[in-house]
Amino acid sequence: MSSPFSQTYKEARGKFLALAEEQGAVVVSTIHPTERGAEGEDLAIDIATFGDPDAEKTLFLVSGTHGQEGFIGSALQIAFLRDLVIPDGVNVVALHALNPWGFSHLSRTDENNVDVNRNFDDYGGGLVQDEVYPVLFRALCPDDWTEETIDWSDVREEVVRTHGAKHMVTVLAGGQRDEPTGLNYVGKGPSWSRTVVSELLPRVFAKSRRIAFIEWHTGLGPFAELSHLCSFAPGSPSYERVFGWIGDEARTSFSATFEVTGGEVPTYQGLFSAWLPSTAPQADWAGLLIEVGTLDNIAVGNAVRMDRWLRFGNGRSLASREEMRAAMMEGLNPSSAEWRGKALANGLDAQRRMLAGLMEW
Repeated sequence: MSSPFSQTYKEARGKFLALAEEQGAVVVSTIHPTERGAEGEDLAIDIATFGDPDAEKTLFLVSGTHGQEGFIGSALQIAFLRDLVIPDGVNVVALHALNPWGFSHLSRTDENNVDVNRNFDDYGGGLVQDEVYPVLFRALCPDDWTEETIDWSDVREEVVRTHGAKHMVTVLAGGQRDEPTGLNYVGKGPSWSRTVVSELLPRVFAKSRRIAFIEWHTGLGPFAELSHLCSFAPGSPSYERVFGWIGDEARTSFSATFEVTGGEVPTYQGLFSAWLPSTAPQADWAGLLIEVGTLDNIAVGNAVRMDRWLRFGNGRSLASREEMRAAMMEGLNPSSAEWRGKALANGLDAQRRMLAGLMEW
């Protein structure tokens, strides 16, 4: 049996579409009208429905919201679906590559540097923009990538001292509209990805009445372990249902990944998983974003910063672009067999738990 992992977006998409054809899935695809992949290939959002398209219970699996994080999400979709016997009354919908440009070009963001997972919002309302952001931008996004410019610990400590950890991580990671070349840029309007799923998902979910979902990411948390971010209100039926299925210990797993800030997490704007239930208001929803851990906070943060520097940095660097790209990918998509094996096992367990919970719901 071939590996569910791929080395490129083109390979991952080929495996996904081949599996969909083999299983008789109903596939809807939208090809990007202007952009091409790193190998000159089509870039597409592919949505495949496995099982009865008219089933009232749907498990929805999403990969590639942040481009280079799509490799594990794609592998989890393929490994799960190729051996799955789908029960009556249930279908599994897999969205492959929400951000195909980033997946193919090995970048977190899309062709316009929009962070797709901050773009599902109103592009300004509620975003925290103040004197802290320019300070953080200069520290995190230097022109040069050297030992001197990489270290931002002094700036971090001063901002935390004067403004608090919660405020710092919200300004840093919650979404920003001021700097188009910066991290976590929300954009000035709907991204291509948002436009496509806004059109397709209401049609795909038209018959669904109960929908469970997992959106796959990487970076935060212990090596190959899972951490869980649920956008439903704590204590709500949807929130309690998720952790009843996944396990109570998962409730604090996301905040525990923020070691540098002592568990203080951002207030996010524009998350795909928070917007998603609006695509099928007739349905009851339960689901969450799951991170697969890779390295420590600073190492992962530096990987994201390297991704940004590879697109916009114009100064000196302590390593070649090829070396930086390889280091960046190790922070977000580790190549070791140990990480892949553990990540796949933990991710498949989570998908099985969500399916079992959906079946009993």
